[in-house]
Amino acid sequence: MISILVPTLNEADNIPLLINDLKKINFEFELIIVDDNSTDNTSEVIEKYLNEKIRFIKRVSKNRDLSKSIILGAKESKFDNILVLDCDLQHEISNSNIMYDKLIKEKKDVVIGSRFFQRKYSGNLGFLRSFFSLLFIAIINICLNKKSSDPLSGFFMCKKNLLLEYEDFFYLNGYKILFDIIYNGKKNLNIEDIQIKFKKRVHGKSKLNLKIVFIFVKHFFYTFRLKSKK
Repeated sequence: MISILVPTLNEADNIPLLINDLKKINFEFELIIVDDNSTDNTSEVIEKYLNEKIRFIKRVSKNRDLSKSIILGAKESKFDNILVLDCDLQHEISNSNIMYDKLIKEKKDVVIGSRFFQRKYSGNLGFLRSFFSLLFIAIINICLNKKSSDPLSGFFMCKKNLLLEYEDFFYLNGYKILFDIIYNGKKNLNIEDIQIKFKKRVHGKSKLNLKIVFIFVKHFFYTFRLKSKK
């Protein structure tokens, strides 16, 4: 059984499509949507779908932060395994069935839906975004050692304790909670990547901007300094 954590920010139009996509999942789950104080009607749309399997947490803060939303959702989750999934529908949710088998049956610690496992360019990501993602990943691999083909993915499955027991070591600021889990959490993780198809966003706009890039640069140097001290 899996607790699916979906952080949202102004994703009202995508919520119904996400709920419908859950039909593609073959395992038992609960869905926890953690909204980061949206300014559209995301909350109202979510409330129409609430039931025993779908829950809603509204995080009210001046400082929007995906990583903190994921931690909050994990603390409220029922199950010992977590799937983190973006609400923009760019991740093919049926890939989570493969991830589930690897996490549960093959006893992996983390299974990552990678945009770059078997290909170096993800068309629907856009050339520039693919380029800069790969540039950051190359720097990570050189400076921190390679542990995944996509340590910046927003689509992954892991044991819940990897979030909650190592939270104090995380940077916990920004949008790359997986990077924290891999490089600032438990050592010697059993990680596996699977190639995913990265789809075009249906509604809304990407949250990526220069501010988010700058936050990740600070996140990287926080991690690099921690490693240098050891």
